[in-house]
Amino acid sequence: MVRIVWVLLLVLLTGAGGVAAQETKRLEPVVVTATKTETPAAELGASVSVVGEDDLRTYHYATVDEALRHVPGVEIRRSGSLGKTSSLTIRGANANQIQVLVDGVRVKGTTTGQADLSDLSPDLIERIEVIRGPQSTLYGADAIGGVINIITKKGRGPFAARVEQEAGSYDTHASRATLGGSWRLLDYSLSGSHLESNGQFRNDDSTQEAVNGRLGLALPWDSRVDVTARWNRTETGLPVKFLSTNFGPLPIVPVIDVNNRQSSDTSVLGLSARTRPVRWWESQVRLGRYENVLRFTDLPDPADGCPFGAPCEFPSRISVERREAEWLNHVHLGTWSTSSLGLEYRHEEGDNRSSTPFASRSWTRAAFFQQQLRFFDRLFMSAGVRVEDNSIFGTSTTERGSLAYVVKAWGTRLRGGAGSGFRAPTFNEQFFPGFSDPTLKPEESFSYELGVDQKLWEGRLRLGLTYFQTNYDNLIALLSTPTFPFVRGVNAGRSRAAGIEFIAEADLLDTLVASLNYTYTDTETLATDRPFPREPRHRWNLTLTWEPVKKLSLFTQLHVVTRQLESAAAGYNRGHTRVDVGGSWRLLERWTHVQALDLTARIQNLLDEGYAEVRGFPALGIHGLVGLRATF
Repeated sequence: MVRIVWVLLLVLLTGAGGVAAQETKRLEPVVVTATKTETPAAELGASVSVVGEDDLRTYHYATVDEALRHVPGVEIRRSGSLGKTSSLTIRGANANQIQVLVDGVRVKGTTTGQADLSDLSPDLIERIEVIRGPQSTLYGADAIGGVINIITKKGRGPFAARVEQEAGSYDTHASRATLGGSWRLLDYSLSGSHLESNGQFRNDDSTQEAVNGRLGLALPWDSRVDVTARWNRTETGLPVKFLSTNFGPLPIVPVIDVNNRQSSDTSVLGLSARTRPVRWWESQVRLGRYENVLRFTDLPDPADGCPFGAPCEFPSRISVERREAEWLNHVHLGTWSTSSLGLEYRHEEGDNRSSTPFASRSWTRAAFFQQQLRFFDRLFMSAGVRVEDNSIFGTSTTERGSLAYVVKAWGTRLRGGAGSGFRAPTFNEQFFPGFSDPTLKPEESFSYELGVDQKLWEGRLRLGLTYFQTNYDNLIALLSTPTFPFVRGVNAGRSRAAGIEFIAEADLLDTLVASLNYTYTDTETLATDRPFPREPRHRWNLTLTWEPVKKLSLFTQLHVVTRQLESAAAGYNRGHTRVDVGGSWRLLERWTHVQALDLTARIQNLLDEGYAEVRGFPALGIHGLVGLRATF
């Protein structure tokens, strides 16, 4: 099947051969997540990827996890069809070790320690910044593997609106509306969406509704206040039966549960105020609140008795809340020095009402300092330290440093960085009856990376190569047990993850852009001599975007992963190759009040390959969405 894909790509390249190549000027992205100040990506020693608004619009991603799937070093795992639970890893670091933010507000559950990407709609997003590697100095615990920051779009210019309607296979329907603009000192943006699909099995449906808004006010002395709010409700059927008379590793062909349901309500609120009354000093205050209510209901299923002599159904209601406050101050000395000092406070609560109830809470206080130095517009250095005090685990200290050196005449950038990390056990790992272990020690890590970026062909070819390694102490892993919940968390001792990332992007023609990234990840838990679960050793991403005529845009995306260890009991989950194609066609332009009317299409899994990103939860076969997008 891979050969067929390459033939299709060669045909596409050949068909575009008559278009003349021209030099393309590309601006380096400016990111805020890596340093908490606006910094050009070329000045960073860290590995950074940005998924912009243009990417979301060009490739018609229905969900946030699809938008992250093609980022180097990132692996997405969805447990079945559209709307089901999605998690991610970065360079072998699991979802517990990755910080996920929306406008700087943490959106990870306090009980599981993970962010469910299926609970985040792709609406009103300006860009997604992905920082790979340790970021505990700036973001504290749970940032061992990296940080994903979803930044919402603020209104600009006169009033504008966009309406989208899509329909496709598996009874999938999507509706989205967005509006925004600015008036004098006020800017505003608002969006709402509805996404539903019936999936491939009975009780495999999902529905997601979302409302997102942002309001900003510009003030004197280069000051600004922003308020952001996001609300998502996701309701899904869970067709895969977890407990049956055939208890053991989940079968590849699932046993269907017709009444297992889950719903999730998520709200994220953020308030930020910044001022720069003088050139050498700026200050920012940020307040945030995250709340999630997860409900699970499974009525008794008489068709399948319980083999354990106890109730097999576990209805539950899990409520989590996090409130946080941060105060940042940046002192600038000319263009060569920026010193940053931050203070942070977080209060977290978790309440599990189920057959195994528990409640917990904790607070964290932290202070960090970061120094950035820039010399001769070619040498860029940064170093930082953070002290964090947790009400349960006491005080921890993490450090990080990085360096980037640019040789402009050669188009070369050398970069590297190293840092320590820390992750405290989650509330589930500390308090969940039968699963927890109060003697668990926090995870600790030390990571480093070395990389080189090179521009060739007058900047039309951009290459990058990075070596990375992370060494873990007290890594928390799952151990099988004979009683409910049949696993428990244990400290697995020392572990490591190492590998390389290769990135290539080329403007082959003025209208044809190709990008390729490859990640090799070698992981090992030293005590068991086994790789990390669900972490493929090899993965490739290839994207071709072609505009054969002004009004037509086409794309092809290829995603390949090799087999992964599911668990010691289940063995390996085989790899897969997924091909997605699509595009958009401009039907109307500047007609009465309509600025543009586009026909959009996206087909996923074009080759209809059968696979499961999580063993026992089959992914969808070939499926597509066709829609209309009107801009006013």
